[in-house]
Amino acid sequence: MKKYMTEQENAAKPPERRGEPSPDEARQRELEQNSGETLSDETFAEEERVEWDGSEAELVADEDAADYEEQNTGIQLKYTLRPGEVYAALMKMQYTQQRVVMTVAASVLGLISAVLSFVNFYSLHANQNLLLGAVCLVLVFLILWMPAARNRAIAKSLADGKEILMTVYPDHVEMGRGENEWEFPLDGSCGRTVLRDLILLYIDEENTVILPIRSIEPAVLPEVQAMLYAGTRPEK
Repeated sequence: MKKYMTEQENAAKPPERRGEPSPDEARQRELEQNSGETLSDETFAEEERVEWDGSEAELVADEDAADYEEQNTGIQLKYTLRPGEVYAALMKMQYTQQRVVMTVAASVLGLISAVLSFVNFYSLHANQNLLLGAVCLVLVFLILWMPAARNRAIAKSLADGKEILMTVYPDHVEMGRGENEWEFPLDGSCGRTVLRDLILLYIDEENTVILPIRSIEPAVLPEVQAMLYAGTRPEK
């Protein structure tokens, strides 16, 4: 009886996948190889996957395309930025590798100076060393705290609750609608940085588009990633 139950249990399990990958898997692998990025779909472990917030995507036609151009279909996304997302984007954009190294070096130098000043104060009882040590600690605090505090204030003001409309086409992206509508091309002229839960698109020195991955419907997430990755260049 035990043998029979074991056989029935094994028979109820789906067969293990063998041989060639499915068309969807093959397509996703091809997109990852072409873009140099890992698409945020089935590649994330369950505990690492960004939770979708329920925003629905809409397929729209490119009405501005000329008669001689191919009529592409775009994916329209609607989302509202959160302060934490804007803050994370600001910190990522501002803290380049060079700035991180300089910040760490300045902080370490300030701490060493403070320790030496306090040691000299206790050994020589010189009040100026105590004052110097306190000044060094204040400088270290300002170096580490001021940029973060400033970015939090900016993030709070930028995340004003307004809905952002973004339509992604294979060759360009449209932002907003009506009089406030503007667009940028997906021809490799814009840079990008991909965080775990954000896609940052650097349009120029003054404009950056923040796209939360949570706002992209899972059914169209690979398509949106593929178009954005193919039309932008990765930034370190």
